[in-house]
Amino acid sequence: MDPEEEREKKRVTLADDPSNRGMVQRDLHLLPPEILLEILSRLPISSLIHFKTTSHAGYDLIADPRLPRMFHNRVSDSNPYLILYNYNFVVSGPWQLYFVDSEGCSRRVRKIDPPQHSEANNLVGSCNGLLCVSYPNPNPTIDGSSATHSVLIYNPFVGDAVRIPPANRFLDQSEVFGFGFHPKTGEFKVVRIVYYEKIMTCKDTSEVGTTEWRNKGAPPPQLADGIGPPEALVEGSLHWVTLVGMRGVGCIFGIISFDLADEVFEEIPHPPCRQLVSGGYSLSVLNGCLSAAGFVDAVHFDIWVMKQYRVKESWVKQLSFDPSFPGGRPWPWLSFLRRFPKVICALKNGEILLQDNDSSLVSYDPVEHRFKTLQMSGLPKHVQALPFLPSLFSAEATMDLQL
Repeated sequence: MDPEEEREKKRVTLADDPSNRGMVQRDLHLLPPEILLEILSRLPISSLIHFKTTSHAGYDLIADPRLPRMFHNRVSDSNPYLILYNYNFVVSGPWQLYFVDSEGCSRRVRKIDPPQHSEANNLVGSCNGLLCVSYPNPNPTIDGSSATHSVLIYNPFVGDAVRIPPANRFLDQSEVFGFGFHPKTGEFKVVRIVYYEKIMTCKDTSEVGTTEWRNKGAPPPQLADGIGPPEALVEGSLHWVTLVGMRGVGCIFGIISFDLADEVFEEIPHPPCRQLVSGGYSLSVLNGCLSAAGFVDAVHFDIWVMKQYRVKESWVKQLSFDPSFPGGRPWPWLSFLRRFPKVICALKNGEILLQDNDSSLVSYDPVEHRFKTLQMSGLPKHVQALPFLPSLFSAEATMDLQL
């Protein structure tokens, strides 16, 4: 174990040891407030929330209006935390959310409280410390008075929520939601794509905090029925991978974006790799840039990054590797090929965090060309990881801030 991991282990042990809590709480008043706030801003979010709920002094300190900003500035420069949510309802049972700190050597998976509607069954997305979830209405109607799903924006660590008003419902409909923030307008928006009567489609947008949806007309035909939620939020735009054309008897998979400021769809240039765009790929965000990753043949996995947004020539192949662990043992997903390994995020040390089919998280070191399975206590099966920067701002306060 290297020195940094050893120090992290000691910090976690001290923070989690019940025998230390009384001593810490007793001596709080001996520290100047500015120093105390600096210390608190460096604690993991789970320790802060526990401190808040188990100590009167802790509650008063966490309520200090200066702390959320200090904490936000620190976590913005750290490795992303992770939200884990189950996606296999048959195997996993009721919808659940989990949380893990991706830094340090001690990565304990903790279950977090669901939003006030425990029947929520879909995590739409996350942005600036907020989660967007959808949940079914118990008694939907076809006359437009109630939709099949409603949407809630909430902070899982503060506990408050903002409800998005129900949208109109159409006969025989299916729907997909997206959620994001545009840095230029400073607005959070929810996008709803509806498929109804087999062939007709429309899209609605709702600015969080308003009381109505705006119908923006039909989306482009490339977003055919069956498209999933957007995979990446970059430069204030949501992104999907979808079929955009044919090449002989093969397919061409392209990228469709929706700009949350202009509220228009646009086709984004795909990576200049024929094997990738014909075989399919997934999207993610690496160091703030749009990224596409997938198998180019049976034994090579490529990661491409668009260094300058919307500029075709700026696509560069950042990584290409043979999917095998040291010693030649194949990756778990190579035996099944049920879906693409998912690129989760880039870590501060330059490694790439990926997730395989059995929910295991694997980091890849592009310098040493090595893989390492992240050991996590209590990691459930059939969960999808989502990078997340926790926040102490309430959901309502976040929407009024320029973060």
